[in-house]
Amino acid sequence: MMYIKLKAQKMLIGKNKKAFFASILPYLMAISLLCLNYYLLFFLKNNSEIPLFLKILISAISSVISLFMINAVSFISENYFFRRATDSFAPVGAKDLFCSFAVKILKALLFFSWCAVFFFPSAVLIYSSYFASTNGEPREIAVTLFVSSLVTFSVGAGCFLVLWGRYSKVSFVQFTTGETNPVKVLAESTELMEEKQIKYALFRLSFFGWDLLCSLLFPIIYVLPYRKCAKYVFFSEPQKKKQSEPLSDKPIVFILG
Repeated sequence: MMYIKLKAQKMLIGKNKKAFFASILPYLMAISLLCLNYYLLFFLKNNSEIPLFLKILISAISSVISLFMINAVSFISENYFFRRATDSFAPVGAKDLFCSFAVKILKALLFFSWCAVFFFPSAVLIYSSYFASTNGEPREIAVTLFVSSLVTFSVGAGCFLVLWGRYSKVSFVQFTTGETNPVKVLAESTELMEEKQIKYALFRLSFFGWDLLCSLLFPIIYVLPYRKCAKYVFFSEPQKKKQSEPLSDKPIVFILG
């Protein structure tokens, strides 16, 4: 893992300004579109000449377009770091952007489905526990319901994290294979993470110190280029050993140039 991090740091030497901009751009786009949509909603709300159904339609279309644009900018930003880390050309076309957006929708549907299967019953159980304790029911019933809610939530959260991790490398799959079928992209992401999920979880956990330090002292955006490069190096060169040439231990993420 140290070799991967050092290589990612080395790639950022002299390129931090572009990397920072590539990391910040999706956030700037999200803030801009959020303000634009807020202004649009304010305008529609105060315009009595526009029918209600048309207001809802315009708001829905604006939200979908905004989400698509944010996803497109984020996808292009990820492509920049993939190309930087793998030294390969991965052009982005309209099909890639639509596929990436469709994948995000499928993952969101997965999230809501999982909430319905595990998290909603957990909320019902914990409410039932509260209701039982406040209405004079035996203490054992309230405790049993409360423990059941915790077990249901824990099982659901654990399974969800496993599934979410297996579907987390969809961008890498698209860049490396050029696949534009959302279902196939999710399937190939699962196959990619088959033997790497625990190792990758530990790899991400190794950045916890950086994340904590950045969140306390300065915006975490300054360490994002380092993390993104390291992520793509991790998946593109999992078998490489440490090079014989010395690589600096200096935290390149703080060097501008």
